[in-house]
Amino acid sequence: MPMVIDPIAEIKCDAIVRAIDVAPNGKWVAWSSDDGVVRILDITDTPTALEPFNVDDAVTHIRIASGDVIVVGTHTSDLHGHERLGGHRWTHAIGGGCDHLRLSDDGTIIASIDGGRHLHILTENGVKRGRFTAGELISISVARDGTGVAVADDEGYVHVLDSNGNKRWSRAPEADIGETVSAMCFLHDGSLVLCREVLGITPSEVPQIALERWSSTGEMLHSEEIDSRSVCLIPDGIGALSGQFDGTVLKLNDDLTSTRIWKSMYTINDLQKHGNDLLVASWFYLHRIGEDGEEVWRCEHTGIVQSIIASQDGSRIILSGDNQNHYTRENRILLIDPEATPYALSNDAEIDDDLREFSDGAELNSPTAAPDDDLYADDGEDMAALLTEEEQKQLSAGPSTIDDSELFAMLDDEIEQLAQFQEDETDLMAGLSDENFISHVPPTADAGNDLVVNASNDGTATALLDGSETSPGSQGIEQWIWRDSHSKQIGKTAMINVRLPIGNHTFTLTVIDPSRESSTDTVTVQVHGEVREDTYDLLDD
Repeated sequence: MPMVIDPIAEIKCDAIVRAIDVAPNGKWVAWSSDDGVVRILDITDTPTALEPFNVDDAVTHIRIASGDVIVVGTHTSDLHGHERLGGHRWTHAIGGGCDHLRLSDDGTIIASIDGGRHLHILTENGVKRGRFTAGELISISVARDGTGVAVADDEGYVHVLDSNGNKRWSRAPEADIGETVSAMCFLHDGSLVLCREVLGITPSEVPQIALERWSSTGEMLHSEEIDSRSVCLIPDGIGALSGQFDGTVLKLNDDLTSTRIWKSMYTINDLQKHGNDLLVASWFYLHRIGEDGEEVWRCEHTGIVQSIIASQDGSRIILSGDNQNHYTRENRILLIDPEATPYALSNDAEIDDDLREFSDGAELNSPTAAPDDDLYADDGEDMAALLTEEEQKQLSAGPSTIDDSELFAMLDDEIEQLAQFQEDETDLMAGLSDENFISHVPPTADAGNDLVVNASNDGTATALLDGSETSPGSQGIEQWIWRDSHSKQIGKTAMINVRLPIGNHTFTLTVIDPSRESSTDTVTVQVHGEVREDTYDLLDD
């Protein structure tokens, strides 16, 4: 039977937890959701809600930087730094919201990829250190000491930068198309370990999935083929630990040879060291795995655990997750002491008391009567008292007899009715398999790729919003609606031209078919140049 621990506190949330982090000292937690309210919880004793504060957009990321600065990334607007008590410290303008956010272990280097796929590097005080652009950047890794930043794009290119955004070296993909980098991390010596996967057909000499180790100067030191892609990589001694898509946890040596130390039935979502043990997030559980590869305990959450949020000293762990059930939609935060005493989970621990006698292994006893009782004795008086006068006469008259021929006639009628029902059912299934029977496919909106344009001398630029790649579904598009970031309708056709001022602008395309099925998609337009008055005009419908 598995050993389990209970959380020291369960905090029910009135919204889906989109972003959360715990202070390095483990004394307070900040979390937020789509409503833009950043909530603060004091967890030094009993969790206590402190005064929240608001930002002007849905929150996608929260990290706590050095000096207890709460770094808040939003869905469509900028990056913000706030104090724990809610005071606003700084704002850094980025295009199209914050898609990815990472910090160094000491919280002094902040790296963010915006909606336009550009990298921004800041200090904990919001001071810009650098900016980097190369392709469609989709992931970040920051060295623990903040001396390096690695970014990967959607074609398999990896660029390693210093803390000011200057490129040190780049890695090109093995395949011409279809290669991705699923995970990467810096090791103790500044080298980079990454897992790359080719989604298409590869030459025989190129592994489909492989781990690679690159030196701090851009030389590939080792490459090792593996069976399943790495979902998360963390440094460990002179090597690393890897959580695999197939649920395996691997210990990687410095030459990338590996040893399996544990296996889950589900994908490994996150890993974190806890002393000599390992914390693993997989499915709805947080597992603690000992040095011998055996599970020490597990703790269950109502939602799928996506990441492990722990204080720097490891004294407190925060788990959040969305159970993705649209009916219950339970949202809660679990506060966990990893040193809690585990206990064995009984097989019938979750069985209600009134059903416990029916659980596996329980002894079932047949009812017994007292020695002087006859369970089946009945003189008929008790039954007669419940019958009408007419029913009592029928009972006294004894059982009636029915001619066998009548019974067979009734049986023949039932057989004919059953045959008729089966024939009708066959016709119905034939109709369903008819080629003319087509299910309804709703439309899928496509607002096009994000745009970057340069402003002219008057401080504005013209941009084409192109939704022509939208899939019409099975019934076609009846209505096109373009809206700006304030939900104001600005167009009713697949393509429209807009004149925009310098800055970042987000537009939403909604398409509706004759059955009133709808779909939406957004596009971000960045206009570069000297700042002018913030106005834009619709040029055509």
